[in-house]
Amino acid sequence: MPAYEELESEVIERGLCTYCGACVAACPLFHLKWIDGKPIRPETKAACEDCEVCYRACYRTAFDKEAIEEEIFGRHRNKDEDIGIYRRAVAAKVSDERIHEKAQDGGVVTAILLYLLEEKEIDGATLTGRTADWMPTPLVAKSSEEIISAAGTKYGASPNLLKLRTAVIDDVLDNICIVGLPCHVKAVRHLQHTNFDLAPAIKFVIGLFCHGNFEYERMIEGITERGVKKSEVEKISVSKSVFQVHTRDTELSIPLKETGGWLSDYCQTCDDYSAELADISVGSKGSEEGWSSVILRTEKGEEVFSKLETKGYLKTKELDNLEALKRDSIIKRQKSV
Repeated sequence: MPAYEELESEVIERGLCTYCGACVAACPLFHLKWIDGKPIRPETKAACEDCEVCYRACYRTAFDKEAIEEEIFGRHRNKDEDIGIYRRAVAAKVSDERIHEKAQDGGVVTAILLYLLEEKEIDGATLTGRTADWMPTPLVAKSSEEIISAAGTKYGASPNLLKLRTAVIDDVLDNICIVGLPCHVKAVRHLQHTNFDLAPAIKFVIGLFCHGNFEYERMIEGITERGVKKSEVEKISVSKSVFQVHTRDTELSIPLKETGGWLSDYCQTCDDYSAELADISVGSKGSEEGWSSVILRTEKGEEVFSKLETKGYLKTKELDNLEALKRDSIIKRQKSV
């Protein structure tokens, strides 16, 4: 019977852990802890002897993509569907300029979360917040203020699913939206597929485009070496192959090709650029600056998005460059082979 020891040797020690936090959230007795940026069991517990929950919760141990696609979409992805299965792809941005100023690109994820919360379709969301030093950290957002405070991409690993048990048990949330990178989305779908005890609380999944995730320490070291203190960073963005660090007074531009050493090792084996298993996928590639590219994948995702359009929460137009999205998806899929 595989247990934590096997999870440690097969996944964590081999550098395959994506630090999603699912294994810690799955542990019913809280024996697993998040320590020094990874899942650790500080003490060997008798209750762990016949328990394989943490091992089974990890999508890296067994991920049945075809079965999961069948459950979500009713069919498998065809080889020529470069960005995965979807119903519609558009460019969009939030209508409220106050939100647009705080959010990343078009502010679409923030707008969707605010709408879902306002309409009581969710009572909270797990997403990526940050510390004052720009370190990504998981957050359970239960109010519009908390959602807006978490707006903007952090470009670093955050164990967002770490907060799932806290959200359901401590915060008594019954309807949760998960926001995360492709690795988070895969982890969520794996938990749903394997009938994880808290999976029924997950009602909506928003995925973010991802070329690769930066290790926090490597990224901060790279920024600091170029004269910007981490405490001064107000926003980070990527545009036209340039990594941009915004402070109150300056803007640091770093060619994206110079950030390759910042990438997390596990990203080298990822084949998913556009979060192909989400209800809605969002990113900047394929749209002009100030807009987001939105891929509506499930019937539920398309229905929610259409309501935002109808009620004027979002402005939409034809996607500028769908081929760019397909190209990046193909490249990432090929690199993972």
